[in-house]
Amino acid sequence: MAVDQEFLYKTLRGFGDTGLPQQTVTMLIIVGFGIVAIAAAVLWYNNRELKKRLNATPTSWITGKKQLEKIFETALVYRSKIDLSFYAKSEKRRTIACSIEDIDGHLKLEIPSNGSIGKSWLGREVNGFFHIPSKQAGMVIFYNFNSVITEVKAKGSQYYNLTLDFPDHIEQTQKREFLRVSPPTRHYDYVNIIPDTKQGMAAGLKFISTNGEYTPGYMGGKDSNVILADISGGGLSLELTHMNSKRAARFKLNKGQNFLVMLSLVDFGNKGIVRHLFIAKIRRLFIDPAQSHAQLGLSFEFQFMGFDEETKKPKWEMVSQNGCPAMDDWTYNLYLELYREGNE
Repeated sequence: MAVDQEFLYKTLRGFGDTGLPQQTVTMLIIVGFGIVAIAAAVLWYNNRELKKRLNATPTSWITGKKQLEKIFETALVYRSKIDLSFYAKSEKRRTIACSIEDIDGHLKLEIPSNGSIGKSWLGREVNGFFHIPSKQAGMVIFYNFNSVITEVKAKGSQYYNLTLDFPDHIEQTQKREFLRVSPPTRHYDYVNIIPDTKQGMAAGLKFISTNGEYTPGYMGGKDSNVILADISGGGLSLELTHMNSKRAARFKLNKGQNFLVMLSLVDFGNKGIVRHLFIAKIRRLFIDPAQSHAQLGLSFEFQFMGFDEETKKPKWEMVSQNGCPAMDDWTYNLYLELYREGNE
């Protein structure tokens, strides 16, 4: 910039040879230097802002050391479970439940011995998922982080201690109470909706009592299908094929009506297929006459909780505004599974 200023100075001084008054020449020099200074300031500011944008961290990341320690200390106090999974693609479905034992520059986790823990775990990258209570009663906040295992040590015969590098950041994930996920078909075995009538109730209870060996047909007929479009702790969205307005009217498929919903979901633990029966209310209905497809949005109203031991009658539990805990857990575990798959 010094060369440019000297050039500018000589150029403006040249005006003096043309007969301009000295006062005018001085004013021109001052104005010229002012323009150069403003241009330099604008270039500096733009360069600084560009660097900020290029180096900006995602808004969901928490990077402050004190804030990170406070979050992990809260998880320690509340005995929050940490779902630890290996980052390697070959082990993307391997998830282990741990608990925080200590925080002292590192994360020290306690893990039940399962016979496969050893020195081969040293240096391996892992993902951790956990939650802590929020300020709002009954609500929780979910976080995930990446780290590396630096120490594996036996703790008696039943447990191991894993030491992880303290993460340089954690990411706040979607809050569970608002979580809605679209499950791939490999994560559910069967979904259906039938009228909440005496006959429909008998069919729904038979589906549960036979552990899914009996499955009612679809309202759209032999070639029809029901697709689970998305699900949350509070309800789900379904797509019904072969469903036109005439057939929908026959089944009284209207907004505000209650229907029975049956689900066979793939469990994320070791339970295989888990079946559920709900009474659900239609909150949203759209029928596409061109393709004879119906799209339904339903809220869970009552959940089947088994049969009474004395009367043998079905027991139903009202689903609260916070949703169904079982569906809430399944949806969140599905979210974690899809999150891991998307990051490998």
